[in-house]
Amino acid sequence: MKLKILLLVFCTMGFTLLLVVGLLERNVVSLLINNSADVTEDNIRLTFSALQRIVGVLPYTLGIIITGTFILSVTQIVKSNKSFLSIAVLVVLLIPMIYNIFIADTAAVVEGIETTKMSDQLSIVKSSLMGAVKQHYIGLIGFALAATLQLIFTLKSVKNH
Repeated sequence: MKLKILLLVFCTMGFTLLLVVGLLERNVVSLLINNSADVTEDNIRLTFSALQRIVGVLPYTLGIIITGTFILSVTQIVKSNKSFLSIAVLVVLLIPMIYNIFIADTAAVVEGIETTKMSDQLSIVKSSLMGAVKQHYIGLIGFALAATLQLIFTLKSVKNH
């Protein structure tokens, strides 16, 4: 039971961290759906500036949370005799994280935020910003699903004891 609760805590930490970042980015998220959405230049540059301030710690913090969640998930799968829900927790988290890290290239996105200047052309700032926003929302959805499934799995275990 301690493992299930600890994994729930890790999933919730990932969700919470990305929710805070998502709220920080809320003024530009409409650009993910429509690249020509009515978002002011000030909102784009302000959101970009905020991300530049946290880019030094966010990837490492998320890396620790993702690694911990992965290790706890694999341990849970083994201890639960490969139950469907324990596998589902790992899968719904792993797919978005693999996409973000390897396909969407988190390292390049971070480098873009770090090397782009606020004074650069708006299109450059916007491009760097939106790569990060997209990854944050994908991660947020993954952690939300993982936390929900882990909560269900934990509550089922409590009910069965």
